[in-house]
Amino acid sequence: MNTIVTTPNIKNIEFINSSIMFVHLDNERTFIVPLNKFPAIEKLSVEQKKDFEIMDGHHLSFLAIDEVYSLHELIGI
Repeated sequence: MNTIVTTPNIKNIEFINSSIMFVHLDNERTFIVPLNKFPAIEKLSVEQKKDFEIMDGHHLSFLAIDEVYSLHELIGI
């Protein structure tokens, strides 16, 4: 029996306040990400948080910082 496992893609992100980010996936799941685990993102201004890019469905970056975050890293896998 062959089993194919696919990793969902990041569909969008949303900031609820200065300390929480929602990561919405294309499989209809949403993960709550505490930003205290990602201080570089937490320090961004509201405007800088709007300037993000989802790359290949599995990575997230912000123009204002020089880091790329993987989906697995964001959801704690």
